[in-house]
Amino acid sequence: MMVTVVVCGTIQMNGKASAQSSPSDPGELRVAFSIWEPFVIEDETGRHGIDLAILTELASRMGKVLSLNPCPWRRCLKMLEDGDIDILSSFAYTPEREKFAFYVKPPYSRVSPVFYVRQGKNTHVAQYADLKTLAVGSVVDSRYFEPFDSDTSLNKFEASSEMLLLRMLEASRVDVIVGSDANVDFEIRRNNLGDIIRKADFRPDHHNDIHIAISHNSPLMSQTDQISKIITDLREEGFIARVHARYWPASDDAKYPDSPKPTE
Repeated sequence: MMVTVVVCGTIQMNGKASAQSSPSDPGELRVAFSIWEPFVIEDETGRHGIDLAILTELASRMGKVLSLNPCPWRRCLKMLEDGDIDILSSFAYTPEREKFAFYVKPPYSRVSPVFYVRQGKNTHVAQYADLKTLAVGSVVDSRYFEPFDSDTSLNKFEASSEMLLLRMLEASRVDVIVGSDANVDFEIRRNNLGDIIRKADFRPDHHNDIHIAISHNSPLMSQTDQISKIITDLREEGFIARVHARYWPASDDAKYPDSPKPTE
């Protein structure tokens, strides 16, 4: 069943690739994002997806105008660190990032790292050690799991997006790629690559919670409790489940929360 998600609030589209370093408007919610389907989708209908639905509702409940700043992921991270924007979505935890970003809890989604190989090729990835002899593609500045992230012994090749990784794998420029299940599965379905690319047998026992992050240099640091409560409310009200049901129905977050038990 297709679930229609209605979101409210005002969106101010910022055509610049990055925000300017200037005092923020207290009535504005400055958000940076990268295209990362199904969290942020860009197609003939415009920009939409899980993140934009949640951020629009967040801005509405805070009584702010949503200012969207699209940027490459590495630049988005720098903008958050410098305080040029208030919020960055689709944020996974690392100790390094915690030095400049406040993680809003609870998380609003969860993804898992998955390895993919070409159909028909004798690429054997049944355990982590099998990666040692392969050319492995990953997205630049992404965090998947340990020991992979810090493993300098692997022959890694970085690209700016999952779609570029899939094209590299399709062209046999790499032997295997790693990506978040939600994003890579979305691209495989959209580009009809299911007969060419398959999931490897090896599945890391790991997942990444997806948060909204607030810059330590943002005035919003004084409103972290309010923002956390709004995200909690959106989950308890089923808003987050409806958004996931529309854009990523296979996600565990597409399941509606249990109804509150009556107080005795």
